Formats: sequence, structure tokens, C-alpha cells
Amino acid sequence: MKKLLVAIFIFSSFGIFAQSTDLDPFDINYSYVSLPSKPVLEKKNRTYSFVTNIDRNLMYGKSKFFIENQVTISGFEKKAKNGYLSIEVTLQNPVITKKDITNRISSSKDKSGRVTNKYYYTVVYSYSQDGNAKIVSGDGKVSKIINFTTQSSGKSQEYESYTQAESFQYGVYNIVKNNYLNDVVNRLNRELNEEFGYPVKSGVDKLWILANKKHPEQLAEYNAYLTVKNTLDKMQFSEPISGFENEIKDAISYFESLPKKYTEDEKAHRKIRYSAYFNLAKIYSLLDNPAKSNEYCQKLIDNDYDKQDGVSMMKENEETLTLFKANQLTSRHFPVETKNYTFEEEQPVYSSGSQSQTTTSAPYSIETDPNYILAYILSIKKDTITGYMPKNRAMALSDAITVTVKDFQGKFSERNFKANEVNRLILSNGEEFASVAFKVSVDNAGMSMASASKKFAKEMYVGKKISIYQYFNGEIIIKMANDSEGKSNASASWMLGPKKRFEEMAQGCPSLLERVDKKEFKNNLESILSFAEALESCK
Repeated sequence: MKKLLVAIFIFSSFGIFAQSTDLDPFDINYSYVSLPSKPVLEKKNRTYSFVTNIDRNLMYGKSKFFIENQVTISGFEKKAKNGYLSIEVTLQNPVITKKDITNRISSSKDKSGRVTNKYYYTVVYSYSQDGNAKIVSGDGKVSKIINFTTQSSGKSQEYESYTQAESFQYGVYNIVKNNYLNDVVNRLNRELNEEFGYPVKSGVDKLWILANKKHPEQLAEYNAYLTVKNTLDKMQFSEPISGFENEIKDAISYFESLPKKYTEDEKAHRKIRYSAYFNLAKIYSLLDNPAKSNEYCQKLIDNDYDKQDGVSMMKENEETLTLFKANQLTSRHFPVETKNYTFEEEQPVYSSGSQSQTTTSAPYSIETDPNYILAYILSIKKDTITGYMPKNRAMALSDAITVTVKDFQGKFSERNFKANEVNRLILSNGEEFASVAFKVSVDNAGMSMASASKKFAKEMYVGKKISIYQYFNGEIIIKMANDSEGKSNASASWMLGPKKRFEEMAQGCPSLLERVDKKEFKNNLESILSFAEALESCK
């Protein structure tokens, strides 16, 4: 009997211990300079300028310097002309090749057997676009072509009336045109910075820590995590981090001690070793020591518990080592200086004795200035304010807007509105923006990541269950109807696990969950919009 009780006790203890090794992710912050794959090593050559050949119909309603003012290479100086890198952008007007309204019939039968049909209408369209950007350097060392030529298609949301669908159909050309220009700007910013620029990356990563407070290692491991977190919280992309490893040496020693204590092949021991190896690999990666990180990546793989984490981190480390070699650097932490040049359209100037002045000149009016656009601001106080704003500001709206308004005496003055004072912003070119609370995850200007706050974001899809917006830096904001804040598709949780995010939103819709499980949806605008439409139509 005594032996039986001992056996039961041992078995029970093993079960409790096995359960106690669950791991939870704990956030850590980082900030560093993303290194280019094809760096311009001589700092004096880090300049660029533009030459544009763009169909004027494509630029209707926009500044002729729209491309020049929206594209920035971090760590470079933008010049009016004669930059080391010459970026020649050629764009033709997109061509609509198909534009139809399709319908769907939904039938329902009441208790008496009477059938009721309900019609839904969708606009489907196809288009082609033609263009490219040629990037060359004065010394011939750089030669690159970015091709924008493609054929594509799209569709509207489903409307309950034909008139609504028809209204959308009339605006398809403007949608295609604006999407084309936005795609050109986004691709130029992305590819130029990936190959030549020094954009700052700030965000949140994770360490895996024991979750169960009853486990004998949980408190010690959590304290080690806090030591690492508090040190990494001080990380700035522009400051050296050479002293960080010494600051967290005790935490590193603790993580290194765990595999020596938990040596068995059972799952519980392997999970603890996984936690130690993963955390050490991540720490050394963020401390700009990819070679040391790789040592623990290999141990992750050999430990054979979620070994894919070791494989993926090792791949990232190898890429970092390659970039270090190409850039002749050993760190991703240094000051980045970006100099922008703002292109402005010149107003015609006439001499005092010219015929043009005496017959056609008129006093300046912002109401007729082609560089300004009419804006309607719908405030949270249910007021509507009409004013004028520079066209080139519409593509860089953040957390505030300045408009020039006319008072009852006919006098013009500027008024400033924060995003948290505004419900919606509608421009006379048909673009609509909402004031949405979210946390910025990407900042090409090199600023630190901000906390969640209201900012202007362009409406891409607005439904009863989910709404999709696009921030001016390209981030896609996903906001569920019952959520107070939107989530950025560039956030760590979306970048590291988009499938899980789609699964969370698709709960309650089995057919959509099945499509998510097949990995049908990707972390890009087109796929997220497709998901939103499917979720909205799910009954």
C-alpha cells in the first residue's frame, strides 16, 4: 500500500510539473537602423534627384511634383537636380479594360412557403498599367529598373441597390488611378530603401518565459526577463549599444544555466531548454551579434522543440552578417541624417509692362489655386467645416490637419484640427479619411514608435463587422466593429503570425475559418480587403 501511494505521488508530481512548463511571450522593445543590401559607401554620394515623364491625365488633381515629394531615401539628401542617384520615373495613364456590374440573388422562404428574392450587386473591373523607374548613378556603379507594368482586376463591396453599385462604377477610374500612384510611391520607397537607404526600425519582439508561477524557475526567469527588458528599453537606433551585454550579463548567465539543470529528453525539459536557447538567440541578435546568436539557434534546432524558430532566426542572422559585410559595419546603431527637398510649383510672374498682366492677371485667390484642394471636416461636435488644404499634404496626413477657412466677412485664416477632434475628412477629389485610433509600427522618418492615438487614415473598406484603412506610410489598419482601436498589419503580432490574426477575426464563420486554415489570405492590402468582404458577407 505504501509503495502504491508513493507511485501515485510521483506520477501526480510529474503531471503537475509537465503542466507547469507552459511558456508565455513577454514583450521587449528594439530600435535599430535597417542596413541596405547595395549601400553607397561614400557618404558624399548619398544624394538623389528625380526626372519624371508622367501622363498629365494621370496627375490630374495632384501636384506635378507628387512623386518627388512622396518618395524619400532615408540617410540620403534629396536634391532638386544632379543627385548621385538619378531616378527617372515614366508612367502612362492606366487603361480600364472591363467594367461590369454583376448580381447575386439570395432567396428565402417564410412559414407559408412564400419565396422572397433579394438582389446584391458588385462592380467587377479589370485594367492595365504601364510604367517604370530607372535608377542609375553618375559613375555607372548603380543601374536598376523597377517595373510597374501589369494587368490586374478588382471588385467593389456588395451593394443592396443597383444605384449604389452604379455610383461606384462611375468612380472606378479614379480608384485605379489613385491606387496606381500609391503603388508606385510605396514600391519606390520600399525598394529604394531596401537597396540603398537606412530606414529606422522600431518595434516589439518577445522572449519566452515560464507562465506558471508555481514552477521553481518562474520567478528567477521572469526577473532575468525584466533585466533584459529594462536595458533594451533604453535602446535608440542612433546610440551605441556596446555596454548593453555587460548590463545584462547576470540574465545571460541565468539563461545559460537552465540547459545544464534540465538535461532530460522529456518534453518538459526540452521546453525549458527551448526557452533558454530562444531567449539567448534573440538577445544576441538584438545586440548586433548574429554570429553568437547563431550558436543558440543551432542549439534550438538540435533541441528539437519548435526547431523552426532556430532555422528562421539563423536565416535572419545570416542576412545580417551579409549586410554587415556589404556595409563594412559591425553594428546597426548609428545616427542617420536624412535631408529632404520639397518641390513646389511656381506661380506665373508677369512684368509690370506686359500685356498678360493688364488683360489676364487677377488677384491671388486660394479658391482657384490649383495647388489646393477643398476639404470638408466633420467634427465630433457634429459641425462641418469647409476649407482648403495643399494637395501634397493629402498624401501625408497624420494626427492633425491645417485648413484655410473663409469667415463670414470673406477673410481667410488657418485653423488646426487634431484627429481626435474629427470624425471624418472628405476631399473634393472623392477621397475619404476617418479618424482612427491605432499604434504606428513603421516610421520611415526615423522617429520612435508612438503609442496608440487617433490619426487620419484613408478609408479602403467600411463594413458593419470590419473596416480597413490605409495610413499614409502604407500601413494597413484593421478595425473590428467592437474594437476601440485598429491594428496595424505592420505590427509584430501581424508580421509574426498573420494566420493567427485572421483566425481570431474569423471566429463564428466556419467557411471563412476553413479558407484561413488553407492560408488563402496574406498580409497585404488586396488579401486583407478580400478577407473583409468575406467576413462581412458571412451570416
